[in-house]
Amino acid sequence: MIKDTEVVSVQIDGDRYHDTRHARVETDHIWRKTWLLAALESDLQKPKSTVTFDIGHDSIIISRANDGALYAYHNACTHRGTRLLEEGVSSSPLITCPYHAWCFNLDGQLRGAPDPNSFTAGLPGDRLRLKPVQLETWQGFVFVNMDRDAAPLSDFLGNMVERAAPYQIAKMDLLEDQTVSVDCNWKAMIDNFSELYHVDHIHPQHKRFVDCPNASDELFENGHTGLHVPGFVTDSRYPVPDKPTDYQEMQLTALGIDASAFHGRVADIPAAITQAKREQSGRKGYDYSALSDEQLTTVFQYNLFPNIILSGSPEGLWMMRSRPHPDDPSKSYLDKWTLQLNPDPALGGASEHKQTMHAASGNSEITNGRVARDCFGHEEILSGSKSMTETIDQDISLLARVQAGARSSGFDRAWLSDQEVRVAHFHDVLNETYHKAGLIDAS
Repeated sequence: MIKDTEVVSVQIDGDRYHDTRHARVETDHIWRKTWLLAALESDLQKPKSTVTFDIGHDSIIISRANDGALYAYHNACTHRGTRLLEEGVSSSPLITCPYHAWCFNLDGQLRGAPDPNSFTAGLPGDRLRLKPVQLETWQGFVFVNMDRDAAPLSDFLGNMVERAAPYQIAKMDLLEDQTVSVDCNWKAMIDNFSELYHVDHIHPQHKRFVDCPNASDELFENGHTGLHVPGFVTDSRYPVPDKPTDYQEMQLTALGIDASAFHGRVADIPAAITQAKREQSGRKGYDYSALSDEQLTTVFQYNLFPNIILSGSPEGLWMMRSRPHPDDPSKSYLDKWTLQLNPDPALGGASEHKQTMHAASGNSEITNGRVARDCFGHEEILSGSKSMTETIDQDISLLARVQAGARSSGFDRAWLSDQEVRVAHFHDVLNETYHKAGLIDAS
């Protein structure tokens, strides 16, 4: 386990961000060997539901069959390899190959093929069923693992199971579904969301509602990390303002608290927020009983190795997933799901509920009863025609420059600060794979 005093010793060279050898090793030993967050259980509630998840050159179909069970298998026809379904959410009682019309049940079993008598070797069902993939669920998410010998998901998640337990993630509903293509390696995106060192310079608005200098980091086995940032406060590096900032005023107003009552008392806002949440929880339909007072006002972030960021509060979160481009290591995709905890009618009085999470695009188009997925390029963020929130837009605006610099002959390896210990931990785990593959020396 990395310690703060060791961060600078972790080897992070530029090659890993663009070299095809590193990408091949990641495909064989990370993407095809690790538990990957693939889908939302809410997209698979009904029989005949399917979700297709693409990662590099691999594609996985997850389905809810008529028996009510979930199945996962490779999205490749066992006849001649044709990709069966396009990426996304759909519903169908069967999966039919678009090329030769081989037909499969939703459990992956071959149902039939045209002109079966023309196959002199027969059509053996065990041999020709779609190749299965491990599947488990956690907190409303569906995970898959292409390694049939992989340890259970709970072993892989480790401490994450306990850390996430107080938050009712499984009860959160999808509010927005976005995917942006970016000109950077998938790891550059994870690096960005693994440290706060850049926040004061790149995200100046944050000083008005969170205290990054007093954030705490956690490092876990298997490459996972945690972050806890005090919220509803201002940055402790700057003088406390005489009156609530614009962000704090919005936060107070959302809870029916008069912001003017805190002129000269801005430091008292977190305690007032905590008290209001406790007092209003039943009326608003929230159950905060499993959460500490500190958790009620803290922004949490849990990074699940290799490519997942869960960032939010008790009332909602972002799930961000960085995926590699199948052919170009200098490109990747960032998926962002905005999830919101809706009030529980069983707790009573949920009519006073106000939306706490918002669609960054300003709208949430509904298609077939589900929020539509919005896919776009980073150029649209730069032009202002698309948004993934002000903060994420600011990050994406710089990541192409980060990628370009990593390819420069003037950059040989990173020199990290103690504030970047989560970056170090992430790469320390990656380095174990690179070392076994002979890409780097032991360090």
